[in-house]
Amino acid sequence: MDKYFFLEKFFKNKHILVAVSASIAIYKILDLLSLLNKLGAQTRVVMSKSSAKFINPLIFEAISKNPVLLDSNQSWENPQAPNHITYAKWAEVILIAPASANMIAKFACGIADNVALCTLLATPAPKILAPAMNTVMLQATQTANNIATLKTLGVKIIESRVGLLACGEFGDGALAETNDLVAGILGEILKRDFANLAEFWNAKEVIISGGGSKEAIDNVRTLGNLSSGKQANYLALALFCLGAKVTLISSSFYSILPSAIKCIRVSSTMEYYEAILKARQDCMDKPYLFMAGAIADFKTKNKSKTKLKKENLADSFTLELEKNFDILESLSPQEFIKIGFKAEDNDTNALECAKKMLYKKQCTMVCLNVLDSDNSFGSEYNKMTFINHNSCIQTPLLDKFTLSLQIARFALECNATQNNTDC
Repeated sequence: MDKYFFLEKFFKNKHILVAVSASIAIYKILDLLSLLNKLGAQTRVVMSKSSAKFINPLIFEAISKNPVLLDSNQSWENPQAPNHITYAKWAEVILIAPASANMIAKFACGIADNVALCTLLATPAPKILAPAMNTVMLQATQTANNIATLKTLGVKIIESRVGLLACGEFGDGALAETNDLVAGILGEILKRDFANLAEFWNAKEVIISGGGSKEAIDNVRTLGNLSSGKQANYLALALFCLGAKVTLISSSFYSILPSAIKCIRVSSTMEYYEAILKARQDCMDKPYLFMAGAIADFKTKNKSKTKLKKENLADSFTLELEKNFDILESLSPQEFIKIGFKAEDNDTNALECAKKMLYKKQCTMVCLNVLDSDNSFGSEYNKMTFINHNSCIQTPLLDKFTLSLQIARFALECNATQNNTDC
């Protein structure tokens, strides 16, 4: 749970119903249920008739701490008795995983011949479906058409992944990883709890730079900085869960990220720049650019073509540096909605420096981060001051995911202001 600690406040007391079908991937849901419970969610499981052949329902019951709903144990003795109606009303989010080809086909056609399908048809709760099956079955025209139908009905599809399948073949059809399932559920929670934010960011194209650039001294050594890239990673996750199409360009990535976020690993300033331009070409509309990456201000004037040997150097030597290329300043505001990030180690002139960045680099807003003992490099927590052309807002110390939602909200508010005045 450690890497998901920041999600507890969002999952606490949420009603999450998991509908499982007959697939060997069913065992992976045990870890997911355990994680959801640790995050404070209330979980229940409904099983198709055939799925009970793969795993004993008592195992799900022991983990979820709630009765597992089966065709054989539906009860109508009282209003709270376990049946497809009470479970359908109880659910706030439904995850259908693993979803077999048979389950997908029946669900798409509205067939309700088992308790799991009855529950799915009886609930208005948002539904997330994660397929798991043989590659040929997944790629069959019928399966593709059924998945397309479910998408038109508002079901969120979490794509399967390529891997070694139970049939012994290597290909597409493996159940999505836990990160993808958690992000899918989180997205539905945020869509409800942060409706305005999710509505604004849905389908927006976003490019985020993160981590720190490295400039070569020789073939072995580099000039770098202490940026961990965590804030950019959390921002990518937050905006993705709010519905944005996210590309993260960074020198460092963390295991919290779902596979649907496009991640591009870079190192030098020019690699960052070229990746940003390529990502822009892939966008249909003007994207938001969150320039959270710590790009080196200086680089070596003359990189050594071979490794500098210690024995060939004096006890001290001079390394000649020159100013580096400024990516953010070079990019046109006609091509990007630019959001700058500014880190300072004292607050004496920090705000003035951030405002200078806002105007000089033609940003829509700037996120100012003044480092101290509470929010040093690599910390899970941060506090910022958001600046645009009309206002300045300070945040308290927050975990970096929650802070990312605040960044997303301020960008929304800045957009609204820009439509009325001149943000």
